[in-house]
Amino acid sequence: MNALDLKYEASKAAERARRWLVWRLPRRLVMWCAIRVIANATTGQYENTIVPDLTAVDALGRWDNNQEGRRR
Repeated sequence: MNALDLKYEASKAAERARRWLVWRLPRRLVMWCAIRVIANATTGQYENTIVPDLTAVDALGRWDNNQEGRRR
């Protein structure tokens, strides 16, 4: 196995571990995390968003874009 294969396998194992952990989080914590993402996707520059028209993919995209701006 070469270095690239090892890196790929390590990445897959890490992703499986994260998924295992996330699926075992308490439901109330997950609910509040979802509320935070939705609030982020409907405030600030997105304040004119009609909430029922917001898709999950759009909310996650806005969250990702917002978080990238904070890392810089």
